[in-house]
Amino acid sequence: MLSTVLNRWEDFRDLTSGPKSHLKAVADFLETHPAVIYHGDSWFSTPLYPNLARQSAEAIDGIRMIVGKPGAQAKELFDRKSVQTFARRIADLPFDVLCLSAGGNDLLGDRLIDLFKLWHDGRPAKISAADAFDRIVSNGAFARLRGRYALMLDALLALKKRERPKHVIGHSYVPLHRIGQAGGLTIDNIGLIAILKGDVGPWLYGPMKRVLASPVDAKVFADLLLVNGFKETVLAPLKQQYDGFFDYVDLAQANLNQTQDWYDEIHPTAAGFAQCKALLNAALRAALPQKAGKIA
Repeated sequence: MLSTVLNRWEDFRDLTSGPKSHLKAVADFLETHPAVIYHGDSWFSTPLYPNLARQSAEAIDGIRMIVGKPGAQAKELFDRKSVQTFARRIADLPFDVLCLSAGGNDLLGDRLIDLFKLWHDGRPAKISAADAFDRIVSNGAFARLRGRYALMLDALLALKKRERPKHVIGHSYVPLHRIGQAGGLTIDNIGLIAILKGDVGPWLYGPMKRVLASPVDAKVFADLLLVNGFKETVLAPLKQQYDGFFDYVDLAQANLNQTQDWYDEIHPTAAGFAQCKALLNAALRAALPQKAGKIA
């Protein structure tokens, strides 16, 4: 059965290698069916959890593979060694699109504590959301994220044309709704990361409550940071720089404004991810018009 969801590189290689008769069957199948790889953080890779990649993949008739690391930062997924390894692994695998999910974790948790260390070490006056955001920008956090993505995209473009994906698709973030809310420490809520890290937030308001006046200010800061800032200073410039190769899905268009759409401060529920999946798969259909009928 060629239409399948995979989680190991070995399985992808086994599926797309073998005698000439099998290779012809694979080639014929991929003429009309998409092959998509999802690579990223917990929005794509949390085990035992109906995450964005899983829901997207399950709505596609084709070859799909999901890899990554829950809780990972872009600086881990897209460091030079990891990028070289990733490019080497995909070089002989036939697939159409690579979907990437990374960047949010680089702007949350301990990274915020480090950026606002003065407020955690002492008690200076609290500042506005706009001033806090300006501090992130001036620190170069977004520029570093752009650089991480560029490492990955440059490594892919360095591959021979037949060895690299036709398209790479990233995503922006949804406006947060449950500012300051931790999730339940269960596998059902957030996957195995709950056991590995023992941490279910809040990853934004927790570090920022000494910096900002209230959860209302934290909501403004969250939108500046994860919605506008990430999209406008990371994804949009990359789309322009890698025109025709890299694009992104604006998940801010998803209407996740109900409590039931969120498990915790930064992770949607299955229902929330379903709304995001609709936007991601629309982008996949647009990227692969001849195979769009296989993408629900």
